[in-house]
Amino acid sequence: MPETTDPTPTAAGPGFGWCHWHNGPSGTAVLIGIIEQGSGPGAALYACQPCREQRRLVPVDEQPDAVAYRAYLVHTQACMDCTESGRCAGGVRLWQAYRATLAVPASETACPRLPPIGHRQVEGPRP
Repeated sequence: MPETTDPTPTAAGPGFGWCHWHNGPSGTAVLIGIIEQGSGPGAALYACQPCREQRRLVPVDEQPDAVAYRAYLVHTQACMDCTESGRCAGGVRLWQAYRATLAVPASETACPRLPPIGHRQVEGPRP
């Protein structure tokens, strides 16, 4: 059997696994999200095809930040002008495009104001 020496990673297709959205087994589960933690193990979230369609979930390898970063890496590996000390104009544009996909609009990060810890909300006067 011939050995492959190609180190290029390939995305795994759907396989038998667990869908974290309907909390059940699935034959079409793919990686949707990765939860990273400062300490301890992280977690991977998988979703089946019906849950991806219903909830408009995008697999990790198709998310805009992953696509932009992959384009940046492919460019910098092949470009002779992109070195450890600097990037060519095309490399800089690809890096900026990747960083732009990571930017989250302020409206999406805003959360409702909560009272300070230990603060009791006071209702109006009681009749």
